[in-house]
Amino acid sequence: MLKYIVQVMSAVVICCTMLAYLCPYVNPARFSWLSFFGTAFPWLLLANLTLFGVWAWRGSRFAFYHLAILLLGWQHITGFIGFDFGKDAVPENAVTVTTHNLGGIYQGRQVTDAWREKRVAAYAGFLQENGFPDILCTQETSGKFYHLLAEKMGYPHMFNLKKGTVILSRFPILAGGDVPYENTTNSTLWADIKVAEKKVVRVYNVHLQSNRVTKTTAKVIEKGDLDEEETWQDIGFVLGRVGSATSLRAEQAQKLREHIAACKLPVIICGDFNDTPNSYVYSLLSEGFHDTFRQKALGLGTTFGGAMPLLRIDYILTEKSITTFSCRSVREDDFSDHYPVFVALGI
Repeated sequence: MLKYIVQVMSAVVICCTMLAYLCPYVNPARFSWLSFFGTAFPWLLLANLTLFGVWAWRGSRFAFYHLAILLLGWQHITGFIGFDFGKDAVPENAVTVTTHNLGGIYQGRQVTDAWREKRVAAYAGFLQENGFPDILCTQETSGKFYHLLAEKMGYPHMFNLKKGTVILSRFPILAGGDVPYENTTNSTLWADIKVAEKKVVRVYNVHLQSNRVTKTTAKVIEKGDLDEEETWQDIGFVLGRVGSATSLRAEQAQKLREHIAACKLPVIICGDFNDTPNSYVYSLLSEGFHDTFRQKALGLGTTFGGAMPLLRIDYILTEKSITTFSCRSVREDDFSDHYPVFVALGI
């Protein structure tokens, strides 16, 4: 009986994994429910590896089925796990870029000037210890915070349109603007940055539509009882909110791609996509670009440490003319429920 149950589990996991593989190719505006399988891919990957081990230990052919599904989706696996074991030297003239969603920087506390000053000082110290980025892109950042941060870090150039999305730079910012989205508080800004005498790049700082279900999801995970009607109401709320947000992100990503297509400068895309590598949004934005994580990262690519762990939703993508020397995500949860991504680039 137990063997039969595990066989059924294997069949379900393999079918769900196949659906996850389809997510990047299907617009969620048509089938929003499919996106849930893409989001669940890290756990499906873990389930496949576990069941592969179980069946391999028993010498069953089911081990081959799980191995086959893993090999079939190798490109999806490399979106979550980095396999770069090299120790390439980073030249002194490399441009360091960081993206970080700072929505949790105040830890839900009542903000006073003294507390803000303390948080800015602590965060500035963290950045200095981890590479002192030349270009820093942050999301969900208040005006008072980023002005203080620019002062402490010595950033002479900054760009913001009072939308929470900020670009700080050691290099001159020649121009800037936004990609207009409708019916949202999220935003995407762009800035043309002169990184050398004859080199200008356009940096997009992206914050696509938020799901806004973190608190409800945490409530379900921590206190949810499947026998309670309230739990199912919370689950329904989460599914509905995520489905609508996923469709809206697809529209925003399409507008961003159109904006990028009109740009004649080399492009770097930074920010919080609020979607995983197994998503239509990621597929749309990464087409024709290098994903710095896939190129130069090692280990799990988790960038979100909230109620749903193992998610990679923060990225730095570059045009293929730009070289990636290093990419790493620092697991520091003192400043936000997102982890920052640091890269060194040759432009």
